[in-house]
Amino acid sequence: MSSASPGERSAVDSYCAGEQTSLTRNLCVTNQMATIQRLGRKPDLSVASSQQKAELAQACGEKKVPGERYACQRTWLAAAGLPVRNEAGGHSMSLDLAANPPGTQSLFRPQPRTTGLPFFSLQKWRQERPAMPVARNTPVLSAVSLNDKVKDSVYVVTASEHAIELASRTEHSQGSAVAVTDHIVLTNCHVVAGRPQIEVSQDGAGSRAKLVYGDPAGDRCFLQVDGMVLHPVQGVRHAEDLRVGETVYSVGTPSGLERSFGQGLITGLRQWEGIRVVQTSAPTWYGSSGGGLFDERGNLVGITTAIAANMPNTAFAIVGEDFWP
Repeated sequence: MSSASPGERSAVDSYCAGEQTSLTRNLCVTNQMATIQRLGRKPDLSVASSQQKAELAQACGEKKVPGERYACQRTWLAAAGLPVRNEAGGHSMSLDLAANPPGTQSLFRPQPRTTGLPFFSLQKWRQERPAMPVARNTPVLSAVSLNDKVKDSVYVVTASEHAIELASRTEHSQGSAVAVTDHIVLTNCHVVAGRPQIEVSQDGAGSRAKLVYGDPAGDRCFLQVDGMVLHPVQGVRHAEDLRVGETVYSVGTPSGLERSFGQGLITGLRQWEGIRVVQTSAPTWYGSSGGGLFDERGNLVGITTAIAANMPNTAFAIVGEDFWP
């Protein structure tokens, strides 16, 4: 918010005032500031006459989201032949949309050297990507049986900038990944960003992997692993079917402890800049970025991504379905 103009700050504060907790307010503010950055800053309306301002208010007044309203105002000003410039008092806005909202912390240590990723065409990827595994309505499992069912679908991801670093395990990042086909895994982009030398492993056996699609803004990446046969999840849940109060299980690799298993509940369903996230009380630890959150039947609910900095037992997972935009 430090880069926002007075009008932007007031509008975002007003829009997010109804949120009940500081965490959800922070998430709301992050969403709105990212939308303003993407759609356009608040324009200087002093260039319009009183009559023009009235017409502008009628044209754009129904748009409640600040960024959408500002985009409408900018379009209207341009169509009226008036200068379009940002409202005074704001500063250059630079948001890393792959970063976690204020009030949360990445599950990943250390942070990558750079957030750079190759450009990928979503249209092309939609033609090439594997189909999303269909969720199955199999019997509910005990925690022990559930762990036996899903643990082999979760892998360790190690990434380095150079091959020698990957081989020696120096200057490397470590996270987790979930298999969705015999050769494709899902993970968070921040685990591999800036580190093109990637290995996927389990119980000491591993293979080199390559990034086949990345959406850094949504922190969603697909890796292809050709040197080993993976154990894919049985299915992926649709976001609309998830309910607060459901029992869920987390599986990840904190500090190299492979396939660590925890039980909790879905405690909220939220959005970060258009990406749906599951808030959960299932234990989630550093090093678990890219790990799996599963339902009682073994379907993938989401990919664990962040923890709340100031709220114990609160973590967030990107909805698994949203890896297929």
